[in-house]
Amino acid sequence: MTIMHSTTEYQQAETKLKLFRALLDNSSDAIEVLDPVTLRFLDINATGCRALGYTREELLSMSIYDIDTAYSAAPQNGLAQLWESGHALFETIHRRKDGSTFPVEVNVVSVELDKPYLLATTRDITERKLLEAAQQNSARRLQRIIDFSVLLSSANEAIAQMENEADLLRSLCELAVHHAHLRLAWIGQPDSDGWFQMLAAVGPMGYLAGIRISASAELPEGQGPAGLSWRDQKLVYNASFTKNPRMKPWAQRAEAFGISANAALPIFRGGKRWAILAMAHGEDNIFDADLQKILTDLAKDVGYGLDRLDILRREREANAFNEVLLNTQSSGIGVIRFPERIFEKVNARMLKMFGASSPEDLLGHPIRRFYLDEETYDRVGAANQKVLSEGHGMLRDVPYRRLDGEVIYVDLSVQRLDGTDGVQRILGTFVDVTERHRLVDDLARQSFSDMLTGLPNRRALDAEISKALPRSARQERLLAVGFLDIDDFKPVNDTYGHDAGDDLLKEMARRLQGAVRRTDTVARLGGDEFVLLLENLRDVDELDQVLARLQTASAQPFNIKGEMVRIQASLGLTIYPFDEADADLLLRHADQAMYAAKARPSRESGGWVQLYHPDIGNVSMGDELLRRDFLRALASGAVTLRYQPLVAMATDRVAGLEALTRWNREGREVSPDKFLSALGVRERQALGRFVLQTGLQQLAQWRDMGLDLFLSINVTPEELDQPGFADTVFGILAAYPSVPPKSLVLEVLEIGEILEQEAALEHLQRLRGAGIKIALDDVGSAYASRLRLKNLPIDEIKIDQGFIRELSNKPQDLIFVESLVNLGLAMGVLITVEGVETEAHIALLREMKINYLQGYAIARPLEAEAVADFVRSFVLGVGDADTPMVALYQHLGWLRAATESTMNHQGYENTELADCPITTWLHAHASELPGVEALLAEHETVHILGREILQVRQSGTREELHRLLGQLHGHSHLFQEELGQAVQGMRAAAAATALPPSSNA
Repeated sequence: MTIMHSTTEYQQAETKLKLFRALLDNSSDAIEVLDPVTLRFLDINATGCRALGYTREELLSMSIYDIDTAYSAAPQNGLAQLWESGHALFETIHRRKDGSTFPVEVNVVSVELDKPYLLATTRDITERKLLEAAQQNSARRLQRIIDFSVLLSSANEAIAQMENEADLLRSLCELAVHHAHLRLAWIGQPDSDGWFQMLAAVGPMGYLAGIRISASAELPEGQGPAGLSWRDQKLVYNASFTKNPRMKPWAQRAEAFGISANAALPIFRGGKRWAILAMAHGEDNIFDADLQKILTDLAKDVGYGLDRLDILRREREANAFNEVLLNTQSSGIGVIRFPERIFEKVNARMLKMFGASSPEDLLGHPIRRFYLDEETYDRVGAANQKVLSEGHGMLRDVPYRRLDGEVIYVDLSVQRLDGTDGVQRILGTFVDVTERHRLVDDLARQSFSDMLTGLPNRRALDAEISKALPRSARQERLLAVGFLDIDDFKPVNDTYGHDAGDDLLKEMARRLQGAVRRTDTVARLGGDEFVLLLENLRDVDELDQVLARLQTASAQPFNIKGEMVRIQASLGLTIYPFDEADADLLLRHADQAMYAAKARPSRESGGWVQLYHPDIGNVSMGDELLRRDFLRALASGAVTLRYQPLVAMATDRVAGLEALTRWNREGREVSPDKFLSALGVRERQALGRFVLQTGLQQLAQWRDMGLDLFLSINVTPEELDQPGFADTVFGILAAYPSVPPKSLVLEVLEIGEILEQEAALEHLQRLRGAGIKIALDDVGSAYASRLRLKNLPIDEIKIDQGFIRELSNKPQDLIFVESLVNLGLAMGVLITVEGVETEAHIALLREMKINYLQGYAIARPLEAEAVADFVRSFVLGVGDADTPMVALYQHLGWLRAATESTMNHQGYENTELADCPITTWLHAHASELPGVEALLAEHETVHILGREILQVRQSGTREELHRLLGQLHGHSHLFQEELGQAVQGMRAAAAATALPPSSNA
């Protein structure tokens, strides 16, 4: 029983051992039993045998030294730990039978059974090690991406802050080495031979010392990343110096400096290839796709940074240039910030204009301090607000006060500045026009002054008399209006010359001013005609006192070129309110009285003065005697007719004649202006019948000779007021059946209110209805009213000769002639111009739409016997176009077109300055004209305004157009006034040169 029991236990134990063995051999880990002293294998499971590639028998003859690679430090340290604590865990490398190795983790415990044993569990950790390696590589790669991203961010920060190219390039290299842990970074460009030259570099400079890198594809030194990147204009990287045959020229150098891989990327500047950024690293294969993208972005950002530096450089250069340009401008330039209205920037000219010693005197200061008053400040402010909304604007003649208190005048051109900071600013160009303003003021004063004598002129007289009349009524005092004319002034000019005549007029003006009172006015209308306004007279006795002083002053001898000459004057007077007429009619009455004074035979005891009366012929016995003499002369044939030709512009031939009365009295031929005003109604009517009958008789004779002419005859207001006037004309005309009614032209003076009377209008309508032509004479004279002309039954207007005669010396009056011509054209009537005395007049009037010319340039009044030959032979010449009148007329046509464009929104062709005839004329006569530079400048201003009108008409407002039009007319008037003065100066100089030299013999 005991034996059986033992056998059973043995069998059970054996079974357990087999089971344990099976479990041991099927373990996933190798299990080893080792001798603690010799470290020989005492037992090993099947897993361990498979892992090492040995049989169990082979391993039992081996020790741990046979499978552990050189018995590494890890097992030794583990065993030391085992002896100390009875347990050890370590990693080591085992070698298989085939020589391959693999990593293992060994867990060893010391056990005591029958003796000490070491029990080791060994686990193959190959997969774990591979996973750990992959994790480490991923971490390193992620860190590199972070490092390069930091590099990109730092580089962008440097790009945004730095303004120096060399500093920026070196900073980029430093950042690359520092943040991306590169061994080397450099930036270079190929020279003219294709060899790269370093612009910046950071890292071991020994590597770059003497290195040769080329951009050429033909050389080995051009096969590296730098050369390829330059040529292909893209990122190129080298994974390994040792494995890439292209890197042979630099492999030994790279190994010496610990460089394993490198990359190069192109830098573009201004859109063009500019340089190469090269980087070198101590590890192989680091430039993966993520780093390549970061480097590509870096290259782009570097290019942007360089472009930014170029922009900043250009801005600095532009700012420096602009600063120089601004400070050399002849105009002041200032930037004004809103809403504060303070100066932010000014140029040097602004400092000088405003009397400032430094910019700080103006900058930051409100501009209110520079304006004279609140009104000007508000006016400019309103204009500036308009500029802020519309973009631009202009103001002229703005007064400013300098820091020293002096007042200057400025033309201000303003432009809105559109910035990005949200602040409203305007740029103002300040042109100092103080001299022009003073000149305009002077000219304005001159426009009210007679150029020769300095007395008030007609314009000033009109203004003064319009104030004197209400003053007289308000003060209940008398106002005497006098018309004074120097007798026989023409012989003085003829005998002593025009300079002597001018001196006489100036001396007469001085004496007249000295004779009147402080409250009185002496004006000169032109020629030898003066007007006196004697105000605040208490009675006629006070008037007599003034007249006595005037007579004394005018009767004193005048020194004319060394000779003492006595001059007589004639004065016509009318007294308000005894003569309750308006200003124009008062002057007309004084004029009529003056002519009556001239006709008096006796000039003593006040005979030089004639007081106006409605029937001025009944005022004195002298006039009554003159009337009787005239009637006798009319009966005896002493009164005759002269005939002045009228030339048709369409044919250049004589088309008609005007009958002019001449009285052969006391051996002299007297014209009507010397006696007509003294005639009564009876004498004037008799004269009218005589002229009509004699003239028609002569016209009939000419027509019988084959001369197809018309005849113009003057008709007096007294004749028009005669009840049977029209019938008288019809009766006389009927006596000459060869003369058709259309060949008779009756010239009517528009004076007083005669043409508003029903009887006069009825006569004119009947005459015109019968075919007789009606002409309105002296249109444009000082006393004519043109408001009612369109309603008069007329066929023709004759422009007063006073406008034409002085045009050569006063071309600025051309605008008045043009306005009268336009009046006639608008009325649809024929236009005749009287007073044509020069070839220059002829050339000018050819440019205008004139029908007939009359004047001394064609012929003086002819005797009847001379008319036929003259008519047959005369042909009008082309005239002299080398005067400013023709050019000025063409210039005025352009000015009128600009005006009509503004008013009617029509297009017009802006005449460029160089094409304007005035420009040509001014340059042709520059050596003769005084002040020609000022003339050219003012003329240019007129054309500049014309261009502005053309621009504003296309996109501006009506208010702008009207403002510019006002400026255009103002400057055009100023130019015409200056031109007139210059022409007078030119002619005076020419006359002085033409005078014969004085003799001392």
